[in-house]
Amino acid sequence: MNKFKLIEKNNLTNDVYELVFETEKKLEMKPWQFITFILENIWWRAYSILDIIDNKIVLIIKKRELENGWRWWSKYICERKIWDILNGVWPAGHFFLKENKLNKLFIWTGTGFVPLYNQILWNINNKIENKIKLIFWVREEKDLFYIEKLENIKKENPNFDFEIYLSKQETKEFKKWYVTDFLTKQNLEDYEEFYICWAPAMIDSTNELLEKNWKENIYFEKY
Repeated sequence: MNKFKLIEKNNLTNDVYELVFETEKKLEMKPWQFITFILENIWWRAYSILDIIDNKIVLIIKKRELENGWRWWSKYICERKIWDILNGVWPAGHFFLKENKLNKLFIWTGTGFVPLYNQILWNINNKIENKIKLIFWVREEKDLFYIEKLENIKKENPNFDFEIYLSKQETKEFKKWYVTDFLTKQNLEDYEEFYICWAPAMIDSTNELLEKNWKENIYFEKY
């Protein structure tokens, strides 16, 4: 058990928040794990860790209103005030990045970004000599976040690249199409491992396309 004090809160979009918590002691984690908050009258709720900096953890959480059904407890967390304290337990989870030099493709939508971003950071910070690419899908341009950070990572690391897909909008900068449009045999031939964090139905359809193109080493986290 540990106490997590909210020390910073930023709106990334209309309903997505970046939350920084200070912990009592430095946490150790593997490249993708989650923290579990123990919330009064709500029970246990787990959230992927974006990054750990000394004794601070960074989370990105989508706030859902009470009338939106399941996951409404995210409203409780996103509306905490600075210096509020939440109880939680240490990082856990088994959706680990494989520590090898195989070329990797990461696929996510929305806040499924968090664990994959953490894995990408680990790969880069440990100077793994491989090719990595990220495919990011959201509905509209207003739903995008962390693009500047991704651009900076790309500038500093020639082995990293990313593409953005919008499913409900066409803009001057972004095309209107789905992530699955990228998953052709030709586009996949450079990659040997695949990491997906998405809703269950989307993961199933993505997994089916990957397997159709004779791909193995597919790892995913459904949420």
